[in-house]
Amino acid sequence: MYNAPLLKKAIEVITLIAKEGSPLGVTDISKRLSISKSTIFGILKALEEQGFIFKDVSTKKYSIGQVLLELSKYVFKGVELTAIAKPYLEKLVGLVDETGFLGIREDKMIKVLDVIEAKKSFKITSPIGTKLPITASVLGKVFLSTMHNEEIKKLLKEIGLPKYTENSITDIVKFLEEIEKTRKSGYGIDLEEYLKGIRAIASLIYSHDKPIGAIWIVGFAHSMRNDKLPKMTEHLKLTAKAISARVTHLYPFTNHNQHF
Repeated sequence: MYNAPLLKKAIEVITLIAKEGSPLGVTDISKRLSISKSTIFGILKALEEQGFIFKDVSTKKYSIGQVLLELSKYVFKGVELTAIAKPYLEKLVGLVDETGFLGIREDKMIKVLDVIEAKKSFKITSPIGTKLPITASVLGKVFLSTMHNEEIKKLLKEIGLPKYTENSITDIVKFLEEIEKTRKSGYGIDLEEYLKGIRAIASLIYSHDKPIGAIWIVGFAHSMRNDKLPKMTEHLKLTAKAISARVTHLYPFTNHNQHF
């Protein structure tokens, strides 16, 4: 049945819970919105059934549910993240003189959201919207680094570790060692493991303490030499940190329990 006033109240409830940042009870919500407890209870029950909000059985309080979080990820990642990251990525490319990429994880693939090309004649590039396998070396190292090792093993046993080049790591144990290095250092590195003659470094972007995407630099092996990698890595990590800080500042009510 169409009921505009009730729909408006439901939106007010969702908005309040999302902005509060901590769980709220029926009485709290009723007082804050000046809506009867019986009406609030009915709205909460319906929203909970659909997965839009979550009820803690011990405290009887409500917080944002997984369905709403998943929907918000698609909206946020596809639009706002690109706009926020672009000026930082442009500055990074200017510093390292290699092509910079911004991307997000979509299940077992990584989607390229933005590409800032280096201004030199010979450079790496890719169309925006390109999807790369999560096993594409440096992408796997950073995007899988937030998962537990047992989860990673299960995923890799399902999809495998392809041998893209002679440098590709196809052994799960060795790949997990690389992921552990990534966790500790805050960046991943690809030394011609996905494409022959191509190197890459990548670092995650966070909203609060949650990973929401990554930036990476890609270039030819002869220009991304060993002696240049430490400085490039420093610029990359500082850029990822700056983007993360900006996202966190602009979206202070992000739910800390959201999964990547």
